[in-house]
Amino acid sequence: MSKALRTFQAYCQKEPLFCGVLLYVLLAFAPGLCGNLPLWLMCVVRYLLPAALAAVAAVACFYVPAAALGARGLQKSFLLSAPVVVFVMVNILAGAFSLKESAVSAAFAGVCEEFLCRLMLYPAIRLHFQGRKHGEEAAILLSSLLFGIAHLSNLGGDAGIFAVLFQCCYTTLIGIVFANGYRRSGCIWGSVVWHVLLNLSGTLFG
Repeated sequence: MSKALRTFQAYCQKEPLFCGVLLYVLLAFAPGLCGNLPLWLMCVVRYLLPAALAAVAAVACFYVPAAALGARGLQKSFLLSAPVVVFVMVNILAGAFSLKESAVSAAFAGVCEEFLCRLMLYPAIRLHFQGRKHGEEAAILLSSLLFGIAHLSNLGGDAGIFAVLFQCCYTTLIGIVFANGYRRSGCIWGSVVWHVLLNLSGTLFG
């Protein structure tokens, strides 16, 4: 490992809250500046590459065990994240479900968001609160709030302000469910599966 990477790693471990939020913002939004891309390239640049970098940062900088990317604890992770099925069913019953080309990017977006927010951001914030009373709960809440607030970026789309604010609220709740499932199971894949299913089912007011 080069000296520069070791220095960056040490700084992330010293200032995990700042570094975690900074990496989250950069990896979540910087790829969107690339403009219109072919579908396959967009999935790579906007979703797969940021997800891979988030996984590397989580393991190298924020003490996330590589086992979190394995299958151990998958069943428990899946069950703990299962309450999100309520949102999936609401989307389907509301008629938002549609297997269009955009469903491909929606699925990849679910993977990316879980890697960015649950696999990387939540452990970074947890590291910041380590040893403090209710530190785990604070990390879950703060990471979920940031996940919800990030959806304010949808104000640039067709949805109205009240629809976007409502989306911020329910995505914060979803983030709490996913982060708790990840914390208790030690496996990221349950929330990834449910996030992909949620995205495929459409979005409320979508």
